[in-house]
Amino acid sequence: MSVLRDPWFTKGTAFTHAERERLALRGLLPPVPTSLDVQKDRIMEEWATGFKDRREAESREKRELARSGVTPEMIRRHRLLQDLHDRNETLYYHLLQENFRDMAPIVYTPTVGWACQHFAHTYRNARGMYFSANDKGDMHSMVYNWPNEHVDAVVVTDGSRILGLGDLGAGGMGISIGKLDCYVASAGFDPRRVLPVCLDVGTNNEYLLKDPLYLGLRQKRITGDAYVELVDEMMAAILNRYPRALVQFEDFSANHANLLLERYRNHHLVFNDDIQGTGCSALAGVLTSLAAQGLRKCAIKRMRFLVAGAGGSALGVVDSIRQAMVRHGLSDEEARRNFWICDHHGLITTARDPSTMHNETAMKYARPETKYEKADLVTAAEAARPTALLGFSTAHGIFTDRLLKRVQHYASHEQLRPLILPMSNPTSNAECTHAEAVFATNGRAIVATGSPFPDADHDGIVYPNNQANNIYTFPGIALGAVAGQCERVSDGMVMAAAEALSKHTMDVYGDANRMICLNPNDQKPIRLFPPLEGARNAAVDVAVGVVVQAAEEGLVRRHRTGALEVLENKGEMSLRGYIERWMWSAKYASISFSAATVRS
Repeated sequence: MSVLRDPWFTKGTAFTHAERERLALRGLLPPVPTSLDVQKDRIMEEWATGFKDRREAESREKRELARSGVTPEMIRRHRLLQDLHDRNETLYYHLLQENFRDMAPIVYTPTVGWACQHFAHTYRNARGMYFSANDKGDMHSMVYNWPNEHVDAVVVTDGSRILGLGDLGAGGMGISIGKLDCYVASAGFDPRRVLPVCLDVGTNNEYLLKDPLYLGLRQKRITGDAYVELVDEMMAAILNRYPRALVQFEDFSANHANLLLERYRNHHLVFNDDIQGTGCSALAGVLTSLAAQGLRKCAIKRMRFLVAGAGGSALGVVDSIRQAMVRHGLSDEEARRNFWICDHHGLITTARDPSTMHNETAMKYARPETKYEKADLVTAAEAARPTALLGFSTAHGIFTDRLLKRVQHYASHEQLRPLILPMSNPTSNAECTHAEAVFATNGRAIVATGSPFPDADHDGIVYPNNQANNIYTFPGIALGAVAGQCERVSDGMVMAAAEALSKHTMDVYGDANRMICLNPNDQKPIRLFPPLEGARNAAVDVAVGVVVQAAEEGLVRRHRTGALEVLENKGEMSLRGYIERWMWSAKYASISFSAATVRS
């Protein structure tokens, strides 16, 4: 790999297939070699035009991203940090750990979406591993080109559904890199022991296929059995070399996300953040909303949810909340009756033909009231009388003022404040804004959004925006699974993570986050998630909850000095110390002997 870092000998993406094979570079570069002329064009594009000029010439989709909260200043900061990342990793991660609240939106959402869209045009240095459809049969040998002998965590994407931006092909590598930056900064993973991966099976994005600078395979996506065979080979290769590594699936399309999670979860240490992480974050927000109202967790049984969207993330959240309802006393069937799910056709009932749906697994929540088949949200709300709204539709503005007021009315009859969760990304796809939910309900709604929004000022009261970001959960789940030497990630462990995060949030804010009395007309602002500057403390609390639950389920490996022995012999406080000692901090290490060391 040293040849890639040598400014005289490196060719970057221009190394030929034969050179990559001989120099053990296969997999360390995007799969398609480029010419010197293409590399020149990439630089000259930057030389000739600034961001403002390029934005005017870009497609509608890219202009939409520029309006989604990603500003030129955020892009400038992203480039500054990436340049530093290439020069000095210790300083880069030290800054990230010390300034996580301010820098997380730059290295992760929303700016990472811009980075993925522009990946081919801003590519500078090799980072991570690429496996492609052209590597079938060779992945087991390729994985040994990765220079590090030990890997604790792998984040892999196929680039098919990056945030709310769709198919970005090989540009998906940006999300794997950004995700692992959060592992390092928030959960204390050693950056030398993490591996970002992109599986390139082609792209259906016509813009990318026509882009002369695109770095991925110029073909339509492989699907069906051929696709699964490629994933199987990649997983076998990674886990053969790194058998105890955690593998996180990231931003896979709905038709593959559930399939792959179910294929591996019972045999390997894997989880899908879009399904389980999103579900964990949303459930933590629900539990905190109940705690802030002075209610116990079992009050979740009283809640009814109207859901806009039926993709993998939506069903991941619904499954997590349903499991919590079952844990607190409902039967599985009773819990399912608390959900009304609408896709782009409308309400899903048993009258729906599953073959017409993008995600057939939503049929397990199909309503028996067939007269409401394909009903719109307002009509469905009249039938469901929901106390909460969940949005994963990417349809801007569908949580209308009328709908929000109805949900407030229905929630008040249950002596609850309405819970509004417009979770779609980016900002331009949100079902409603934070301010719209606050104003429509006269400050009574408890709101959490998937995208960042400014605080809302209503009647002289400032309502802080709660962003239900997975960044609060996936680092702690990964930390607990790896530092705790867990064998797999169970649904119980994800639920324990949500409960731990909710408790951590209430502990951080204390009485300031509690209503004095239970009153559905209360207008007190509620914070559902902890401040990002305390992300490492939150990750440790979540990790402890994960390990304790894993131990109860018998999913922790025994080791003479491992987490299970510490928990059994010394208790949870000692387990917390064990996990904190496992975490890496960005500090310069001595690379020379001191005079005192030499004399001794």
